[in-house]
Amino acid sequence: MNLSEEPVTQWLQEAASGDAQAAGRIAGWAYAELEGLAASRLRRYFGTTDVTLEPAALVSETFLKLLRHPTVFENRRHFFAFVGKVMLRVLIDYRRARASEKRGGDRIRVSLTEVRGSAAPAIDVLAFEQALERLESLDVRKAEVTRLRVLWGLSMDEIADVLEVSLPTVGRDWRFARTWLAEELKL
Repeated sequence: MNLSEEPVTQWLQEAASGDAQAAGRIAGWAYAELEGLAASRLRRYFGTTDVTLEPAALVSETFLKLLRHPTVFENRRHFFAFVGKVMLRVLIDYRRARASEKRGGDRIRVSLTEVRGSAAPAIDVLAFEQALERLESLDVRKAEVTRLRVLWGLSMDEIADVLEVSLPTVGRDWRFARTWLAEELKL
């Protein structure tokens, strides 16, 4: 599903006004969208052997956390920013639980090929989250661009659409964030 094909911002506004049908459309759209993104993100960044978490389980746990803390989303930008943080938190909680189960602790590794090319070393998802939080304290939009690009795998055009900024702005933000992350994470 192409992000720009669905009137998500309109649905979010209708749902915030109490429209149950709009809330249902959002839930259906979001679940399908997030499951597809979760599957590709888990495969791409965690490989097939390092993680036993299924995409459906990741999305379900993310939705449970969203339901526990209801939020009125202003637009798709707010939705993706919030859900991206929640999903990353679920992955971190998963890593911590898995590490406590095994002696020596396994670590979920994130391969940031988007940051340093195809031969990028894997980094710990917790280190990545901490770096994103530091980037967010410097520039919120650059952190959002990074989340959408690295975690969600959105194209530059899709990011521009979600964030409602120009494509050149997304390109500049991404170049800065990629260089900044490489330094922060010592890649």
